[in-house]
Amino acid sequence: MANIIDYARQATDSFAQRPLCRVDSLCLSWLAYLRYLATLGADSFEGVRLADLADPALLPLELSSLHDTERSEQLVRAVAASPRFGEVRAYLHASESDEEEGKQFSATAFRLPDGLGTYVAYRGTDDSLVGWKENFRLACATAVPAQRRALSYLDQLAYVVDGPLWAGGHSKGGNLAEYACRMATDEVRERIVACYTHDGPGFRAEVRADEGWHDDVPVHKTVPRAALVGMLFERSQQGITVVRSSAAGVMQHAPLSWEVGGTDFVCEQGMDYDAWKLAQRLNDWLCDMSAERCERFAELLGWLVDVTAEPSFSSLLRRWSTNRNAMRAALAAAPADDRALFEQTMDDLVATVLLGSRQEHGITDDDTPAAAASAAARKIEDLSARANDHLAKLERLTGGR
Repeated sequence: MANIIDYARQATDSFAQRPLCRVDSLCLSWLAYLRYLATLGADSFEGVRLADLADPALLPLELSSLHDTERSEQLVRAVAASPRFGEVRAYLHASESDEEEGKQFSATAFRLPDGLGTYVAYRGTDDSLVGWKENFRLACATAVPAQRRALSYLDQLAYVVDGPLWAGGHSKGGNLAEYACRMATDEVRERIVACYTHDGPGFRAEVRADEGWHDDVPVHKTVPRAALVGMLFERSQQGITVVRSSAAGVMQHAPLSWEVGGTDFVCEQGMDYDAWKLAQRLNDWLCDMSAERCERFAELLGWLVDVTAEPSFSSLLRRWSTNRNAMRAALAAAPADDRALFEQTMDDLVATVLLGSRQEHGITDDDTPAAAASAAARKIEDLSARANDHLAKLERLTGGR
């Protein structure tokens, strides 16, 4: 089945003829993972044409540390040769990592030809451990450094460029894009045509309750059928587009597996029900924790990662057996309060995933009308998710699209 590589190869119409769409957004979001070399000038206002990214001498460096290097190279070559993408310019690229602050941030602006506007692509999590530790903190109430930087980047860019704005990203990048767009000033939001979050996590209620948060931004969210990351803090599939993927399970998070038909994604009736249930149980586990406990747990996770002294997340996984033993030894020697908090939180996670949450079983200490309404809404969402799953399976059996 076709994917975004095939789309880039076949798209010959210009952005003037057909406006930027969500498949274009995913293509540019994946290009945000590239390592833009200083010699290319992508960090300047002039920028670099996408047609110039396929230089054989530079490609290996641009693709270093990317997931699925082979297909990523195919995508770069496809957009470089594309009549639609070739004259797009990557510019004002920023890439920042701060171990002390706990920040991993990168964004690339893409200037559309003929003055049609700018698409801002936020990079998802890279292979750095600082990026993964920041991900742990995304589950907590307050904004993380990368989210605040995403907002300042959008504000600064809007000040120096004219025309319409789009923003988007994959995974954490989608979360950063949505945060920046929803927290932007009135003047900036008026210029935002659309925000695209591709399997990006949602936000805790405390973040959405911020006085700077706005719901008037056109946000388009896409997730695969077995979504997990993109359904964190999402309690409904309403308003979310479910995309068909050629991969299985958690590997569906990889956007190069998302299927494309013509100029749009091949969409499903709804998520896989088992994946939906798992996401809701994780949401219950996260939401049952206070912000203080969540932040402390995230700090402990980050500390255990540091104990391994690994230079990257991939190296942590490659030597997992040795690193796991090192983390166990460190936890055993940790203060009793820290050890108890970590072990109790992990026990709660296992019990919630395997047995279900208190909310799922209707156990609550709150007997107010609001709590009863919330429980009823939860049951309706669950029935809807089950029905959508059955419809999606039936559609597949009958050969429907």
